[in-house]
Amino acid sequence: MYLFAFLVGVIGAYLAIQFADRIGISDIPNHRSSHEKIIPRGGGVGILASFVLGSLVLSVPVGLWLPSLIIALISLWGGDKHLLSAQERLFVQFACSMAFVVSFLYSKQIALGAYFLCVPISIFIVGTSNFYNFMDGIDGIAGITGVVGFSLISFYVGISGTNDVYVTLCLVLAFSCLGFLCFNIPRAKVFLGDIGSIMLGFVFACLVIVLSENIIGFVVMVGFLAPFYLDELFTMIVRIKHGDSLIVAHRKHIYQLLVNEVGIKHWKVSLAYGFTQAIIGLSTIFVKHRGIYFILLTYLIYSLIFAWVSIIIRKKVSI
Repeated sequence: MYLFAFLVGVIGAYLAIQFADRIGISDIPNHRSSHEKIIPRGGGVGILASFVLGSLVLSVPVGLWLPSLIIALISLWGGDKHLLSAQERLFVQFACSMAFVVSFLYSKQIALGAYFLCVPISIFIVGTSNFYNFMDGIDGIAGITGVVGFSLISFYVGISGTNDVYVTLCLVLAFSCLGFLCFNIPRAKVFLGDIGSIMLGFVFACLVIVLSENIIGFVVMVGFLAPFYLDELFTMIVRIKHGDSLIVAHRKHIYQLLVNEVGIKHWKVSLAYGFTQAIIGLSTIFVKHRGIYFILLTYLIYSLIFAWVSIIIRKKVSI
């Protein structure tokens, strides 16, 4: 199954290279881009196919894979082809998130009063989906993050001995991301596109919800995407401080500054983010037995380090 997922990831990326221009989803660079050439988008179609097929084979609840499929296809049509406004895409994302949450809570036979969690959980899912999309701006970073993030979930769930189905599903996603990377690193011949990045963020967040047996499990697994969360949150703070609009595209993330202003190669920055992601994720798993306060202290230390590095880089490039 893992070899099949890898091959589907490869084939999806290859097909996007062949047909993206014909269906009008190529990425045309502008002043906010980190690339100079027109690059096909939609390479995430293979990852989507692997996820859906894997879900069907593993009998994953339809309440998880169907909203993920819908949000991916709408992201292709509305985002990659630019046929929907940001507000319309956000509406679809919240609708798919709510559908997943209601289905999940219903399947767990949770008391009716717990349904107030629908809104905060949906905000977490939509936020993660868009954070993943915003951070997909250089060669390799989204694919490597997918490989590391879903491998960490698989490892964490595997050592907990709670759910073999999701261990396999996460590895299917990791291997399909690896297949996509064959055409995305060290120099991108194709991008994930919204169909891939939005879907990966959505599925990651949904799996965190599904596999969290308690608040500690949730806090641990959120850390498996820590570099993306930290870079996006700190960049938002800087942009608010400077009076920038948060809905206008930019290239002020740390990973973008390292590539565009500092001049480090894309693949080196992407690997550094993946390595950092793995270190933080494994650290939180290692300290889990000490309790939530120790986990939060671990996050605080990494956050302070990231903030310190961010300040140094922004001062260096005067941003």
